[in-house]
Amino acid sequence: MKRFLLRVLIFSLIFFALDKLFYIFLFIAPKLEEDHRLELLLNGKINKELIVMGSSRGAYNIIANQIEKETGKTAYNISYAGSNIQFHLFLLKTLLEFNNKPKTIVLSLDNPYEFLYVKTFDYRYDKMYPLEKYNYINDELIRLDDKSKFSKIFCLARLNRNSFNFRKKGVTKESPILECGSMPFSIESGKNNFKFDDKKVCYPIKEELKDKKKAFLEFQRICKENNIKLIYCFAPNFRVYNSTLENRIKDISLPENRLFVYDTTDFRYKKIEYFHDESHLNIRGAKLFTSELSKFINLNK
Repeated sequence: MKRFLLRVLIFSLIFFALDKLFYIFLFIAPKLEEDHRLELLLNGKINKELIVMGSSRGAYNIIANQIEKETGKTAYNISYAGSNIQFHLFLLKTLLEFNNKPKTIVLSLDNPYEFLYVKTFDYRYDKMYPLEKYNYINDELIRLDDKSKFSKIFCLARLNRNSFNFRKKGVTKESPILECGSMPFSIESGKNNFKFDDKKVCYPIKEELKDKKKAFLEFQRICKENNIKLIYCFAPNFRVYNSTLENRIKDISLPENRLFVYDTTDFRYKKIEYFHDESHLNIRGAKLFTSELSKFINLNK
């Protein structure tokens, strides 16, 4: 019996020792990323007066350093393409946990899909996996049932297939990350084979997802509790503006929150040379739109 227990003890010690060797993969993973914005959040490095959040329309269409120049407010963009409101809520909590709270948050909304199921809008687990050396990230993945509780103890349980890929994980050359966190598309990278869509899309309230609406309401509640001014932002698509989501947001928004909609009468938003594709502006269009947003911010100080 003693010999058996001794063998178990030796095996356990060897296993724990080997497991700790896998920490090197957790240590290396963040260094292989070119997008360090989430890690900057975790390390308390994003202490700005104004934060831009959202999915691709926030990342590509809003230029934070331009807002900084035009409003005098320090600004940073932590929008992630393909992210949903649940992920934005996680980013908000992370921002407040490790950084000074901002005075203003601009939340770019996906019109008309903000509360609907869309395959391309998801919780960006892929942005979290490279940062699993941080217990905060691992705890969130456990909460989301993406990692087992064993990952609190074993390094190996925190790894995934991508942990063993040592290639540099960059961003596309057509939309490099600026120092302010924004990622505007270059003019040269755009498509030129799409046409302006003048058909209005009906907004199906019955198809709203409860989890998305719940996250949205919690997002604005947290902003209110922390005395953060919240601006909901509607960027242009290459189609006629549909106000149905705007009206829906007004129905469930707190009265102190503000809504900003681009100038729908500006003919430039109907010109293809201001767009990268049907849903995103290029840098020329982003500068135009950001300038509008800056004026709105200045009027709502």
